[in-house]
Amino acid sequence: MGTREKVIDVMERAVAEVFMFEREFVAANHELKFREDLATSSIQYFPIVAALEEELQINIDFHEFQYESGTIELAIDYVVKLYNEQHK
Repeated sequence: MGTREKVIDVMERAVAEVFMFEREFVAANHELKFREDLATSSIQYFPIVAALEEELQINIDFHEFQYESGTIELAIDYVVKLYNEQHK
């Protein structure tokens, strides 16, 4: 499994758990906006960031994650970038 696939796997599972969606729904809707479509509060980002950090062994700045993650797809792109920077 490549880096992007790992990130997608963790992200989809974490988002599905936080928002109580089926993972298939999350997988089919990467364009969902965290704030506008999901009405994400700051506290809902914490378990997503924690899962990504734990499973991918990376450090994520919480506030930067919120800023960079307008959509699920943008969040995936951001985490892939971080992963590649931190696992050189």
